[in-house]
Amino acid sequence: MTGLFSGKRMFLLVAALAAVAVFAACSSDGDDDSAPAATIPTVAPVAPLTGNLTTPDATAVPAAPAPTAAPVVVSRPKNERVVLGLIPPSILSNSFVGIGSTSAFQLKPVYEYLMDTDPNTRALIPGLAKRWTIEPDGAGLRFFLEENIPFHDMDGNEAGTMTADDVLWTREDIIVEASTNSIRALMRRATPEVINDYEIVFRWAEPDADTLDFMGNQVGGMEISSRADAATLDIPIQRRPINGTGPYVFKSRAQDQNVVFTKLSDEHWRIPGDFQEIEMRWISENSTRLAALLTGEIHLTTIPFDSEPLALSEGMKIITGKVNTMRTFMGFQGVYLNDASDPSSGFKYPDSPLMDRNVRQALNKAINRDALNTAFFFDLGQTMRAIHVAETHGGWNPRWGTEFESKYGFDQAAARSLLAESGYGPNNPVKTNLFILEVTQYSGGPDVIESVGAMWQDIGVDVNFVTMDRAQRAALSRALELDNHVTLSVLIAPPILALRLGHHTSSPRGGGAENYDVERLFQNARTSLDLDVQNRWLRESVDVIFDEFLAIPLFWVPVHVVYNPDVVEDWVFPGTVSGTYTHMWNIIGVR
Repeated sequence: MTGLFSGKRMFLLVAALAAVAVFAACSSDGDDDSAPAATIPTVAPVAPLTGNLTTPDATAVPAAPAPTAAPVVVSRPKNERVVLGLIPPSILSNSFVGIGSTSAFQLKPVYEYLMDTDPNTRALIPGLAKRWTIEPDGAGLRFFLEENIPFHDMDGNEAGTMTADDVLWTREDIIVEASTNSIRALMRRATPEVINDYEIVFRWAEPDADTLDFMGNQVGGMEISSRADAATLDIPIQRRPINGTGPYVFKSRAQDQNVVFTKLSDEHWRIPGDFQEIEMRWISENSTRLAALLTGEIHLTTIPFDSEPLALSEGMKIITGKVNTMRTFMGFQGVYLNDASDPSSGFKYPDSPLMDRNVRQALNKAINRDALNTAFFFDLGQTMRAIHVAETHGGWNPRWGTEFESKYGFDQAAARSLLAESGYGPNNPVKTNLFILEVTQYSGGPDVIESVGAMWQDIGVDVNFVTMDRAQRAALSRALELDNHVTLSVLIAPPILALRLGHHTSSPRGGGAENYDVERLFQNARTSLDLDVQNRWLRESVDVIFDEFLAIPLFWVPVHVVYNPDVVEDWVFPGTVSGTYTHMWNIIGVR
């Protein structure tokens, strides 16, 4: 097979700052399934040094009082400040009005959410809301807030306490006309009602499954801030962030250089941060971040895979995120429904070879995923056995793992037989178009694509490699004018959002193959706020995608950072929530 190492450009991952804000901002519509009221499942929090989260499990039975013991002296890190060397976000701002989910990490230490994320599992857990329920009509969420939670000013002094009115204000702030906040559309459709100081309801005309991730510390966008403090600021300029309830307060920002946060002097009600100060230092160049790490100027960073051996040889170590949500895959463009509500209307391009199930399976079985993983992912990629749903997710179906090898595994002879069954052969090769493109999340994308194309050529596929301006390609995709094309993609998003973007007719369309059964089944998942209901219909939707070979799953790519073990002991973080670092208060220092 020729071309696996074409160009010799290694796959250089800088994934922790992947861009998904354009997806997170998309609107969604659906039918109301009138799901019954239910309490959203939560999980018990993790212990210090494996999560540092101290919110009690709302369902736990209170334990018997512990025996009286001598006070424990809590040691402090030997370094007061931890410095993260990060690629700067696309927008630097102190206001959530002007930044999307993938830029919000620059302010996260100051704020909390109604629903937090367990850093080990990515499950939703209580945050500023101690519990929440789904409304009887299935189209609203009722939050019951913690009481007497203080806001803090820049000096760390208490500055009022959070109430439902502050939650209301946070929504008002991010839905202004000029907002580019990732959840502005969802919040504009919401009708909030303050019941009392510690109870608030958000209702929608139709339920939207994206709501849970968007309102919590997953995609993010609802970082709760103080209405009273906002009234004292010149909002258009906003030289500092609005006061929040988080474990750190804003200290300073040097534009295009860094942002610094200081730990509260008093113990936080829920999150005991470790370092006295957290600095995010903006460093765009890979080589500069590596040099700064090796000289001790920064303590955690991302560097390209091929630079990591040097860092490790100099004594640096690697921490990997706990949950994989970054996936790289290929989408079939040209399998589009004419009318999602009318199966008899057929498909937009019925003569496209990608309409043929045998062709789609053959293209999958022609790919040697192990070879790709070794050549470009340094064997760190985990094979994605079902599109967008990981083995750890509640919607996972074990049969996908059991059947993957027989249905998707590398087998050139089987791939040729599948093409022959559909009438293709040396004198009548199947033809398709494969985009050569760079992706935002890594360099080396063209080499991955060319290698896949070479594998397809090995089974007799006539591959036309297409180079096209990104804007032109996006416009053709949105207009459904790509009739026989395959595109490499990288996406960080919850499964519900990922499937909506790739296999559903809601806007934006064009990213992947559509199917009437998937359309019908997935509509049930995306119009429920109940996680069990979502997972049931998500599983049934992906069953169809899996059996019909409607995508080319490649790998889950772990997000990891290189760190200085003389300063940092550990950092438990999910890996990818909204495409950026989270749980920075969970960085543990060396004693």
